[in-house]
Amino acid sequence: MIKLFAVVNGKILDGLDTNVSATYTRIHYLLNGIGVFPDLEVKSISFKQMLGKNLIPLIYNNLIKTIVAFRTAASLIVDRPVVFFAYPHSLTTMQNRGLFHLCKFLQLDTVLDIHDTVEQAQVIGTGKSTLSREQESYYFRKAALILALNRPMWNYLKTKYKIDQNKQIAFVPNAYEETLGEVYPNRYNSIQNRFNICYLGGLTKNRGIEILFKACEELHKKYPYVKLYLFGSYGESITSELKESIERSDFIVRKQIPRKDLPEALDDVDLFVMPYDPRESYMNFSSPTKLFEYIGTAKPILCTKCESLLEIGKDGGIIYVNYDALDLEKKAEMLILNPDIREKLSEELIKIRPHHTWKERAKTVHEALKSL
Repeated sequence: MIKLFAVVNGKILDGLDTNVSATYTRIHYLLNGIGVFPDLEVKSISFKQMLGKNLIPLIYNNLIKTIVAFRTAASLIVDRPVVFFAYPHSLTTMQNRGLFHLCKFLQLDTVLDIHDTVEQAQVIGTGKSTLSREQESYYFRKAALILALNRPMWNYLKTKYKIDQNKQIAFVPNAYEETLGEVYPNRYNSIQNRFNICYLGGLTKNRGIEILFKACEELHKKYPYVKLYLFGSYGESITSELKESIERSDFIVRKQIPRKDLPEALDDVDLFVMPYDPRESYMNFSSPTKLFEYIGTAKPILCTKCESLLEIGKDGGIIYVNYDALDLEKKAEMLILNPDIREKLSEELIKIRPHHTWKERAKTVHEALKSL
C-alpha cells in the first residue's frame, strides 16, 4: 500500500464549490483520481481560513496553518508516507516550506507537482513571486519525483537549474473533467446567425486579450451577431484602457464562472480561443487547463502556436493562428462562413478527447508513484 500525504488544504479534495482556480482544479482531480486505486491511500488535513487581508484574518490564518503544520509533521514521523507538494501552491507558506525540509531530514520521498514557476509572476503578472529562484532550484533538485506539465517545460527547467539528468520525471499535462464530455456527448452543431467566441481564464498580459479584443471588434462590425464571452477576472497587469474598452463594449460579456457551473455555461459557445503569446518563452511551456476544457466540449478551437500546445492538435481538431489580431480575425471569419468546417473540427476533437481526461492523468501519476 502506497501512503501519500498531500500538503494541501484537504478542503480542495472535498469539492470545488465556488472555486474558480485552475490550480485548485488540478489538485482536486489529480489527487481524487489517484485515490481510487486500491493500492494507494491519499491523506490530507482540512482546515478553515478567514477571508480578508487585515490583521485579524492574518493572525488567525497563520495560527491555523502552524497548527496544521505540526499535525502534519506528526503524521509524517509516524506514518512515513510519500509526501505530495503542489508547486508553487503548497510552498508559498513558511510552514509548508519547513515541512519540505523535514521530509528531507526524515528521508521521505517527496513528489513535486509543478504547475507554475516563479517566472509566471513576471510574465503574466506584476513580477512579484512568493518564492525566489534559489528556493525554486532547491525544491526542483531535491524532490524524489517531479510531475511536469510537458517536455518543453522540463527541458527548460532542467537546463536552467542544472538538475540531475537521472531525476525521476512523469509528464502530466492538465486535463478536463469527464462531466464536460457527458454534457457534450455529440458533435457540435452550428446555428445560423449565431457566433459566440469564448475565452476562459485570467485576463492578464501575454495571454492575448488585446489581440482577441481587436479581432472580435472587427468581426462584430461585419457580423453584428458575433459576441465575445470572457469568463475570468482582470489581473493587475491588464491596462486600464483595455479594461475600459471591454467593460463599455456592447458585444462582450465578462464574468467569472465557478468551476462547478462551467459545463452548462459553455452551451452557446461556437468557438473557443487560446491566444497566448508564443514570443514569451514561458508561454511556450504552459499547459492551460482551459485548452483541455475546450477539448472536452468538442467545440472548435483557435490556438496560437505555443510550443507545448502544437503537439495536442497535430491530428486535427485545432486550428493554429499567429499571434496577430488580423490572422485571428481571418481564421475566425473563415469559421463563421464555413459551419461545415466547425462541425468537422468537432468530430476530430471527439476522437482525441478521451486521451485528455483527469482519469488518464491519474493513471500516469499512479504508475510514477509505484516506481518510487
